[in-house]
Amino acid sequence: MHITSKKLVLLALVCLALSPLSAAVAWQPYLAFGSGDTKIEGKDAPYLELALGTPVGSRINAEAFVAAQPLSGFPYAPFDESVTDSVHALAVQTGFRVSVTLFDNATFNPMMQVSAGHLAVASQETEDTAPNINTYFSSSIASGFELNFFDSFQIILLSGYRYNPHEAVVGLKKDALSSRYSSVSFRATLN
Repeated sequence: MHITSKKLVLLALVCLALSPLSAAVAWQPYLAFGSGDTKIEGKDAPYLELALGTPVGSRINAEAFVAAQPLSGFPYAPFDESVTDSVHALAVQTGFRVSVTLFDNATFNPMMQVSAGHLAVASQETEDTAPNINTYFSSSIASGFELNFFDSFQIILLSGYRYNPHEAVVGLKKDALSSRYSSVSFRATLN
């Protein structure tokens, strides 16, 4: 048998094996928008995040997310704080995260959240130069709670630790982007 046909047979077997699992998961997509704060080298560094997810059980949610954190000032930006001397520096995290709540549908629901993904640190010294982009592994763990309003809207408050191992980049010390964080998110069901 050719390698291509072996791969197709293997793919078909995996799909058959996982089909009972997919039947148990109801696709109820939600969109979450959040804002958070970290300390980088003693300075406040706010960030914004956007996530798209779905419940995969009565107490478990899985979601893909993207978070953007400016590390220096940008023209026309509403913030002045810079955590680096580099001009036009930005950190972007993308990845996958899983949230587990203590109860099924409680109004005040304790939860834990774990994520893994990539961190891209980009900077551009002038408009005429190409951007310098460095990518690294990223992960986080957090605990907090969600407040459930109705069946389609939640507010999530979290505090945790982001582990972003990296070399010295854009004027920051090695592993300076690894830090404690806190965030608030608003989640709305799309159905």
